[in-house]
Amino acid sequence: MLTNKNKIYEIVLFSALTALCYIATFIMIPLPTGGKIHLGNLVCILASLLVGGIKGGLVGSIGMGLNDLHFYLDSPSTIIRTIVLKFIMGFVCGTLFNLFKKKQVNSLKCSVVLFILGTLFLGLGIYSLVVYLNNGVYFSDTLIEFNVLVPIGLFIFAFIFYLFGFLFIRKINVFNYLLVAVSISTIINILGEFIFRAVLYICIDRMGFLPSITLSISKIPASILTGVLTSVLVVIIYPPLEHSLLEKTNIS
Repeated sequence: MLTNKNKIYEIVLFSALTALCYIATFIMIPLPTGGKIHLGNLVCILASLLVGGIKGGLVGSIGMGLNDLHFYLDSPSTIIRTIVLKFIMGFVCGTLFNLFKKKQVNSLKCSVVLFILGTLFLGLGIYSLVVYLNNGVYFSDTLIEFNVLVPIGLFIFAFIFYLFGFLFIRKINVFNYLLVAVSISTIINILGEFIFRAVLYICIDRMGFLPSITLSISKIPASILTGVLTSVLVVIIYPPLEHSLLEKTNIS
C-alpha cells in the first residue's frame, strides 16, 4: 500500500511540477538586450532536487519545451535547444545533489572548487566590464559588444561563490550542497545556451558564423541573470518546501 502511495505521489508531483514549469516560463522580465529573465529554470531545478535528476530534467524539458512551441514554432533551433539543455541542467543538478547527500564531502576541497569558480567569474566579469567600457571589441572585423548586465551578472556569481566558499570552510550544510549543485548546473546551462544557439543558428537557421556568434553573445545577459535569480531563490525556497512536502505526505 505504501508503495502505491509513493507511486501516486511521485506521478502527481511530477505532473504538477511540469505544469508549473510550463506556466512559470510565461513569467518573463524583458531586458534591454532583447533577452528575457524567466522562472522556468527555477521550477526545473526545484524539481530535480525533489524528484531526482532524470525526472527533474524531464520536467524542465517538457515544461519549457511546450512553452517554446507557443512563441518559437517558426524557429526549430530554439525548441531543440530548450528540450536538450533543460534536461541536462536538471539532470546534473539532481544527480550532484543526491551524490552530495549520500557521501561525505571534504569541506576544504569544496571550498577550493568554489574559490576557483569565483575567481573565474571575477576574471570574466572584469574582462566583460573592460569590453563594455571600451564600447566593444572587434572579432574578424565584426564589432562584438557586451551589455552592462553581463559584468554585473558575472560579479554577482563571483560574490556568491566566494561567500559560500568561506561558509564551506566553517560548516557543511544543505545550503552548501544546494549552491554547488545549482551553480554548476546553471553554469553548464549558460555555456550550453551560448554554444547551442551558435551551432543551431548556423546549421538550422542557415545564418553565417559571425552573425550567429554575435547574436548568441547578445543573449548571454538573460542567461546569466536568470541563473543568478534561480540560484538565490532555490537556496531560499527548497529547504522549507522539501520539509513541507515530506511532512504532509509522510514519505521519508
